Amino acid sequence: MSDPKENIRIQLTPEQKAIVKNATGKDAAAVEFSATELEERIAPATLAPSFRNGGV
Repeated sequence: MSDPKENIRIQLTPEQKAIVKNATGKDAAAVEFSATELEERIAPATLAPSFRNGGV
């Protein structure tokens, strides 16, 4: 398992770099997350309200 204090760096593709540039006006070559931040984004602790009631 990764050290929770260790940052995870994800290199962006040229297409992703262009999207970031268009959205923010800034250049970015990569995004960095702590292991905890990345885990929260990939597997949120709670379900969206539409899924709590069987998709209703």
